[in-house]
Amino acid sequence: MNKIRLHSVEAPSVSARPPLFALRCNYDYSGKYALHSRAIERAALSALFFADRVLLVPRSRNGVRIAEALAPRLGDADAAAPSALRLPLDPAAPLASRLQRLLDIPACFDADPRFGLYGFFCYELIHAKLGLDAGLLGVFHLPERLSENGAAIDLLQDPAAAGGETWPLALGPLLDAEDFAAGSGLPYERMYAIASRRIADGGLRSVNPSYAIQRPCPRDGYQIHQDLLARNPAPYNLYFDGGDFQLAGSSPAMFLRLRDGRLSTSPICGTVARGRGEAEDQAQVEKLLASDKDRFELEECVKADIQAKKASCEDIRIDVEREVERFANVFHTSASVSARLKPGKTLADAICDHLWPATVIGTPVDSAARLIAEHESRRWYAGAFGYLCADEAELGTMIRTALLTDGKATTRVGSTLSARSSPQLERSELEAKASLILEVL
Repeated sequence: MNKIRLHSVEAPSVSARPPLFALRCNYDYSGKYALHSRAIERAALSALFFADRVLLVPRSRNGVRIAEALAPRLGDADAAAPSALRLPLDPAAPLASRLQRLLDIPACFDADPRFGLYGFFCYELIHAKLGLDAGLLGVFHLPERLSENGAAIDLLQDPAAAGGETWPLALGPLLDAEDFAAGSGLPYERMYAIASRRIADGGLRSVNPSYAIQRPCPRDGYQIHQDLLARNPAPYNLYFDGGDFQLAGSSPAMFLRLRDGRLSTSPICGTVARGRGEAEDQAQVEKLLASDKDRFELEECVKADIQAKKASCEDIRIDVEREVERFANVFHTSASVSARLKPGKTLADAICDHLWPATVIGTPVDSAARLIAEHESRRWYAGAFGYLCADEAELGTMIRTALLTDGKATTRVGSTLSARSSPQLERSELEAKASLILEVL
């Protein structure tokens, strides 16, 4: 069956309305990151990814036509509501095969190479991999109007139908809004004690518990996104409009990148607060580089990252062993690792193999994830935000991010515990990490 042709039509480059999705890098750093911006101003379809189904919801008249053309190409898709499509998934199947069904949707189109899935995976994607209970796994838009670095195009089945009617999407009815915003978990001190015992017993080498902070916040999420852009150079400045909630963040952490045939990751671990001026900054950098705890944590994360690549990748390289990255409120140490997908392996395999970075879970990853699942739910926090296109993918880890709904803002923060940790050091690290978001709320 032929692919669905989508025509690219030049569109106005300036919109009066905030986008539905934005991913902006205002951080030009060592060849790893360069200034860049992509946004989705209108969506043709939104895709809701669950453990047992993908729900495709048209967002415009163009989206209705696309859904009608897409239905016969998805084989077992059926109508879930007027114009919506439901693609059933086998919840007992390996996660990679279910994820591949989602990634195959953009492959049904003959379109601009930037056409793809724009949105986020929830943290509980790893629960689906481990056979644990999981609710919503991800929300993505298939673009109708896409802008890159200020230049916009419309992606239309009928090129004469530009500027048609669009419809909002409210995700609240599909999830428990309070639970999705804040998640759940034990008090941090309790989790610290549980994790410390598991580490002392030898069951874990490290673990990264987190906790939620909520504040009244009447501000709009897009205003916060713009404030973060002005305040903090970061590779993953993100914004997402879920209808009845918004996400705004400024993440320093790559989850995964696919570009020019190579799969890249950048474990980032080791934290110290910025000083008051260059002299204090330099002293803080020296403190960070001299810290055995922070060196151990980064080495652990690099080992876990390399191990994750062995199943689906070859030609694995450590491109940068350790370097310091500078942000508005903290310094971090990071590494860079790259590889090439093995023949027969796909991006879906790589995503599943890398769930999630040890920096947000601990090591060994699966054991630490099971411990966290016993005591904590995260929803959006520590998931992955970005885009998945035919020949490229860019996904950042959702940290230093807030969810805004009903006049409240919720952020989560965590730190890596190891045998070298102390309550005082962890508290200082948590405060430094949370400071950026709390200052703009």
